[in-house]
Amino acid sequence: MRDASLNVASHLARMAADHPAQVAVHFPRRGVKPEGASEHLSVTFAELNSDADAIAHGLVDAGIVRGTRTALMVPPSPDFFALTFALFKVAAVPVLIDPGMGVKNLGRCLADAEPEAFVGIPKAHAARRVLRWGKKTLRTTVNVGRWRFLCDRSLAGLRRYGKSRGPYHIPDVTRDEPAAILFTSGSTGVAKGAEYTHGIFAAQVEALKAVYGIEPGEIDLCTFPLFALFGPALGMTCVIPDMNPTRPAQIDPRKAVAQIRQFGVTNMFGSPAVIRRLGDWASSPSPLAGEGGRESSSGRVRGEATPRAIAHPSPGGEAPPPSPARGEGKNPAVQLAKLRRVISAGAPASAASLERFVRLLPESAQVFTPYGATEALPVANIGSREILAETRHLTDQGKGVCVGRPVPGMEVSVIAISDEPIAEWSDALKLPPGEIGEFVVRGPVVTRRYFNRPEATAIAKIRDPRTGEVLHRMGDVGYIDDTGRLWFCGRKSHRVVTPHGTLFTDMVEPVFNFGKYIGRTALVGVTRSGITYPVLCVEKPNWPYPKSKGLTREVIEECLRLRAGATFHTEQITTFLIHPDTFPVDVRHNSKIFREKLAVWADKKLGPNWKLQVPVESPA
Repeated sequence: MRDASLNVASHLARMAADHPAQVAVHFPRRGVKPEGASEHLSVTFAELNSDADAIAHGLVDAGIVRGTRTALMVPPSPDFFALTFALFKVAAVPVLIDPGMGVKNLGRCLADAEPEAFVGIPKAHAARRVLRWGKKTLRTTVNVGRWRFLCDRSLAGLRRYGKSRGPYHIPDVTRDEPAAILFTSGSTGVAKGAEYTHGIFAAQVEALKAVYGIEPGEIDLCTFPLFALFGPALGMTCVIPDMNPTRPAQIDPRKAVAQIRQFGVTNMFGSPAVIRRLGDWASSPSPLAGEGGRESSSGRVRGEATPRAIAHPSPGGEAPPPSPARGEGKNPAVQLAKLRRVISAGAPASAASLERFVRLLPESAQVFTPYGATEALPVANIGSREILAETRHLTDQGKGVCVGRPVPGMEVSVIAISDEPIAEWSDALKLPPGEIGEFVVRGPVVTRRYFNRPEATAIAKIRDPRTGEVLHRMGDVGYIDDTGRLWFCGRKSHRVVTPHGTLFTDMVEPVFNFGKYIGRTALVGVTRSGITYPVLCVEKPNWPYPKSKGLTREVIEECLRLRAGATFHTEQITTFLIHPDTFPVDVRHNSKIFREKLAVWADKKLGPNWKLQVPVESPA
């Protein structure tokens, strides 16, 4: 069945008709001031829709029509919104890739996508020409600027052509018709292009409405550009943050807070790296500029006192005293009173980061941490109240990270861990509650395949012969508790199989991630003579090691050894390596640790002759 309302662009047209004067996008003109109001370019829904109509006419004249795979390389801006919705209006297929993944990976993704058109800023076209991206498949190029810049067309030219041609008629589409190709971050392997259909986008819009209760007229600060595109569908105004979208961990908290206050932001989407950054800022002695604290490039406030000694956990595994409870120690000067909710996705957010961040929020608001992936989102949801009051304590005991209950319409099962393809689904594959295995999901937001990656599709997808549905293997391991909640234990590819059993990253690392000075750890495996040993990498703390204050490397390692005795599955971890820098992370959310890179570093650091002197036979 064909229906124009399935097209995401139909939501923009509806908002332009019903609320023409409402602002669709606020874009900072000359950067955001750390304090006070800054000048922004404000585009209404009527203006954005009219601009997208004009560009859509120009796209068709340029040969970019229904089904044309079009690489879009434009930073977050009014042009990005107008171009994306114009592509949806003509039912072309935008190809969206993270520019921060590096030129080699970008070239590989573009080779997979086989784009027929390329729309980008001059810098993107320069790279395309030098590196010969899409040389075999491209037939149309558009420069986003006033001039053609050795391209077939310019964006200004598209606008001129279409400006007098009136509204663009949005074509009817089917639920299974391709709508976009969205590439995964590539944090645990090669980035792959997930095929989105118009039906999947429509289902995501309905899920976001149902799960989060987002209402028309809300204001959204979105630090992830792709999520911002849902703004018009949800009736929200989008405030584009003053930040590098490929480096969310480097967001300036003062600028983000200034925009939140200036526009009365009610909804915010940010990765755990953003939550951590803002939470650390809010918890610093003087988060407001001009009050004695000056922020360094690392995010630490200079002038902050260093305690005399690290908090030593007891041999029994007790963690250091918790931070002040929510509501305690709040500074009214840094409160974000109008925020109704914060949505954080991309990786599990630590309870410590959540605890610091919620001090910025009014009592009625909380941080939601949906679980999902590029191939299926959202799958499950949980809020910070439940995490901080209950599940964090189990996480600290090595039970995994609770990611909540499945959202309406989604079904989650757990199957035995395997790296082999599974062609057909059977209920006999399901494991009972409480048993650790791989998450498998089905529902209306599940993508059916990867574009031009049949082998990856075979590994990740399972067809149900009874219903014809395609289920997605998340590549994550975990279990379902007796109340129906999902507990994430780590990526399947990151599991460390030792002679004593299999260790999972998110059951091990939280046991060691205690206090202010052990922020993040990463479990990896190092193999010698066919035996894999667990090694815990420790992110370099944000301070030097002044021996006069007792903060030595030896003190840190002793604390970690004491923590290893906290749970039975961490007892075998006796090797700790302090990484000389911050951990390598994914380019999209700056939150997923590249454990593959850390494993190579640890192997080299230990040297070829290293061998852990522990019994290797399996326990009786």
